[in-house]
Amino acid sequence: MEPLVGLIVDIEDSNRRRSGESLLSASRRSVRVLIVEDEPATALLLEGMLAELGFDEVQIAYDPSAAGDAIRTIPPDLAILDVNLGQEPVRLLAEKLRALDIPVVFSSGQQVGVLAPEWSDRPLVPKPLDKRMLHAALRNLGFKSN
Repeated sequence: MEPLVGLIVDIEDSNRRRSGESLLSASRRSVRVLIVEDEPATALLLEGMLAELGFDEVQIAYDPSAAGDAIRTIPPDLAILDVNLGQEPVRLLAEKLRALDIPVVFSSGQQVGVLAPEWSDRPLVPKPLDKRMLHAALRNLGFKSN
């Protein structure tokens, strides 16, 4: 599989995120991705996979507090959240992202049933991480190559 290059997002019409339309348009820029993962090795592996898929603006937060700071500074276009961040619930962060219309991909080493029913429509990339599964999750959210 050839790596995707220049993944892009439409920055003028955030309503497309809600309707599930493609995030491609004539007005384009790089996709900003926020990884929220408490295991540094896993976060760096995920960052590398995203780079291979064409994402060049990736920020890592190791806890929900750091993620909240990142969201306030420069909101991402996409967030990838570890379901289990130690003792801190990821649910509150996911709800904040949903309120901002920021698509979320979940990641977990647990079985598929770990997501609450209100999040069951969001992609879940199982651990150990697999680039093909990540790619499928991103395409499911409308992130496509040129």
